[in-house]
Amino acid sequence: MIPEERRKNILIKLRENDFLGIEELASELNVSKITIVRDIQILKNNGLVEKIHGGIKLNEKSAGDFESRFFVRMQDNYSRKVEIAKKSLEFLKNKDTIFLDSSSTVFVFAQEIFSNSVEERNLITNSPAILVEALNKPNVNLISTGGELKQEFNIFGGNWVNEFLENLNIDAAFISAAGISSNLDITTNNKDLAGILETIFKKAKEINLLIDSTKFCKEGMLSIAHISDCRRVITDKEISEEVKAILIKETELII
Repeated sequence: MIPEERRKNILIKLRENDFLGIEELASELNVSKITIVRDIQILKNNGLVEKIHGGIKLNEKSAGDFESRFFVRMQDNYSRKVEIAKKSLEFLKNKDTIFLDSSSTVFVFAQEIFSNSVEERNLITNSPAILVEALNKPNVNLISTGGELKQEFNIFGGNWVNEFLENLNIDAAFISAAGISSNLDITTNNKDLAGILETIFKKAKEINLLIDSTKFCKEGMLSIAHISDCRRVITDKEISEEVKAILIKETELII
């Protein structure tokens, strides 16, 4: 089990129990006490848990807040997201106006952008998390779409966002999705996000889909576009040979 998945499991267990002991966690997760202590420190630094004698409990102040929920989302296949983000940097070249969506995968990509030398370009996003991440990055030219804050989904949504995007010329968009259906439709479970991404598919000169290998053959409630509408799909090396063979017939595949 990779560290990100282990820490997510710790949070899930804490939502089912008021208290968890260090030795108990080490035994259940089949790792050393030292490893668990390190995990706890990371979770504590993120304001998610409180250390008490012999173990931990959930930080009640942050148990239901936006930051905590987003942190949990970030842990899903985190190493894959980092792998995808690093590959995606190559496709920023010679692009002046970039749209970044509100997914956790694209958030990791934004972190990679901010940690590298940022060329002069406009970054546009509907992601509150990316806006917060950019606060201490004075060289980043980041533009918010505005709109209604939907904390549960980490997006600015509503008609204002679509109206704002309709007036832009976007060189490239970097987006993700809830899943790719068996028919190769890009899908999501959120109506606001679906509307935003449909606008992006109309306005952007190229679409880069950043999606980890676990999302293939999964289907959300709403279809946005077909995979062939993307300029390229950027995924991780765990993608199956069967899915790979299908995708390369439809779009440029980056692994």
